[in-house]
Amino acid sequence: MRVLITGGQKSEMASALKEQLSKNNVYYIVARKQQGNSVISTLVQDDIYTFLNVMELADILMENQIDCVIHLSNKPITSNSMKDSFDQSEENIACTIEVLEACVQANVHKIIFPSTIAVYGDVDGAITEEMLLQPVLFEGLSKKLEEKYIQNYHILYGLSYTILRFPIVYGVSSVHKLRESVIESTIKKVIENRPPIVFDNGEQKKHFLYISDAVQAIISSLKNGENQVFNICPEEKYSMKEVVSIIQSSVNEEVFHSLEEGEKSRISTRKAQIDLKWNAQVPFSNGIRLTIENIKQNDDQINRTLK
Repeated sequence: MRVLITGGQKSEMASALKEQLSKNNVYYIVARKQQGNSVISTLVQDDIYTFLNVMELADILMENQIDCVIHLSNKPITSNSMKDSFDQSEENIACTIEVLEACVQANVHKIIFPSTIAVYGDVDGAITEEMLLQPVLFEGLSKKLEEKYIQNYHILYGLSYTILRFPIVYGVSSVHKLRESVIESTIKKVIENRPPIVFDNGEQKKHFLYISDAVQAIISSLKNGENQVFNICPEEKYSMKEVVSIIQSSVNEEVFHSLEEGEKSRISTRKAQIDLKWNAQVPFSNGIRLTIENIKQNDDQINRTLK
């Protein structure tokens, strides 16, 4: 198995994924789209290939005899502005189409695409992968369109795929961080004795998946889950009020019990359990403690570097 990761520079998911691929003795390379005026693909620092267009990416795929592309090159849609979110979404969709085209040209067997549970929107009852997608948030709408392109490329060109629908993924694995999740930013505020930012009165329940569980789903998809979509989600969800309380207890090394059991999820992961042999392994409280430890270690490392 030979793997190419798109958009893997300074990405927490990519860093953790590369570490796990190495442990499993899976050959991988990383590629990103060049933003400058370079006319040829080059091998740059940290062994990251760069490309300008579909043809150059296809050449990289063929030269390295890539079997599977893990497509992480999606920018987060953070704006509430219709225009800004449209521009970000359009960029992500265009990038995904380029990757799909290159995969077809290079006869790549499979693409793995991390999507989001936001594609479902606000629905009642149990949530399974076969449900009609009715996204409300711009991120969910963008991912829905990307999923459809991937599925159409399978129908038209035979490119296999696995689509993984993630909730909020958290967990720090390196000093270099382009964008923090709400968990990391809240932990840092608690550690620094600053008031955490809580939106919507902190009552809305959300799902939080530790990064190692997300990575394990991707690793399992390398050889399983052909042409299928999977919910990759923990069993429980928490409000931000509960999250803040758990973080405060963990930072202060207190023992808590009542907040350990979050509200049960309506998102079914039965399909992932059967076909990917995947289950979330890291309870939320453990994930919070691990993230706190990593943040403190990274802060110590930065302080030592500055001295």
